[in-house]
Amino acid sequence: MSKSPLSTKSKQPILAIDFGTSNSLVGCVYNGEKTLALPIDDLNADPTMMRTLLYFPEPDICFYGQRAIEEFLENDMEGRLFRSFKTHLPNQAYLGTMFKNRVLSLENIIGLFLLELKKRAELAIGQKVTHVVMGRPARYSMDEVADGFALHRMQRACQFAGFTDVQFIPEPLAAAFDYRRNATEEKTILIGDFGGGTSDFTIMRINPKEFSKKDVLSIEGCPLAGDALDSIFMSNKLNEYFGAKTRYMLPMSSNVMTMPPNVTTRLNHPAHIVHLKDKETYEFVKEVKKCALTPKDAAGVDRLFALIEDNQIFPFFETIEASKKELSKSKTSNFKFDYPDIEVYETFSTDQFVAWANDIKNNIISALDRSLQQSGLTEKDIDLVCLTGGTSKVPLIRQEFENRFGIEKLQTQTEFHSVTAGLVEVAALWEKGQTVS
Repeated sequence: MSKSPLSTKSKQPILAIDFGTSNSLVGCVYNGEKTLALPIDDLNADPTMMRTLLYFPEPDICFYGQRAIEEFLENDMEGRLFRSFKTHLPNQAYLGTMFKNRVLSLENIIGLFLLELKKRAELAIGQKVTHVVMGRPARYSMDEVADGFALHRMQRACQFAGFTDVQFIPEPLAAAFDYRRNATEEKTILIGDFGGGTSDFTIMRINPKEFSKKDVLSIEGCPLAGDALDSIFMSNKLNEYFGAKTRYMLPMSSNVMTMPPNVTTRLNHPAHIVHLKDKETYEFVKEVKKCALTPKDAAGVDRLFALIEDNQIFPFFETIEASKKELSKSKTSNFKFDYPDIEVYETFSTDQFVAWANDIKNNIISALDRSLQQSGLTEKDIDLVCLTGGTSKVPLIRQEFENRFGIEKLQTQTEFHSVTAGLVEVAALWEKGQTVS
């Protein structure tokens, strides 16, 4: 895909899309005028933000954002609701899924969502659009091949949506541009952008002068953030309610087995659990139920079937996320999910959460260390630390930055809009004929 310089005489609008794991936003540059956030979901509390959700009640009908949730509930949660699908991008083994008689490739799922964002943006500005500045994580994957594969898939999704000219800009770099637009003096800043799927870092010199690519000192990240923190509640405790430790013995065998990783891994993650509905996996779990050793073993699989068949996956993970947020403010959280046949009651503590999240935190901080190493700087060389995204408010993450840089250097930007505002700044440079990447 091209990213050719544009002439302001062409009057070509450029969209700026922050396609997030959990939420998406769209800005625009047109004739030199910047719109930092377009209204794209009138049903949402913040109409400039749309939840990254698709809902198919039938193979040929699709709803998006807040409407997807409302229709999902209205239809008694029948059909297929897709969330966190961005996290599948680097997985070369994941091609997509099938819903009834329709094959849904990952590129088409993402392309449909981007096309809807494009249509809503075009309606808001009254112009057709073919050019876009698209945010991307610093790393879709720590594996270089998988990272490149993810970017290729995003290019195909953009083509599906009707974009002919695309610039991909790392999201932490975009957030740095948001800070740069208000710069009155030269500073060296560290941006930490924490979303649903990735944690990303940029170190950049900002100043009121014209942008130079030399100002960007490092870009790094890792594919772990909010969704990974949600998954630890399942992997460390809650999956036991849904057969993760179910023992079974297949016919003509004397070996006692437990639920295999290809099932429990899907069970643990909000982006993957919906694929327990895939025919091969579903039939396997049915066989495990038949061969369960004890009534207790069978009961866990029964709860799993209720979770899947009664479409309770989405509300269950919403309850997990609520507990995670509560533990940011309180020492304990009473988890309660009382849907018939899936009654789950647990009390989680901050100490548990910190212990469970330790490996995730260490991986995130390792990405920070790599960013500092690439820049050739140390903590004392950083003038300002700017944190953005919902996960930046999680105490165990924020505390690491306070310990390393000092609380006086920390700023928390607008929770969701910083990346979009920075992408708009990049789009404005593109309109003038200058590219950033």
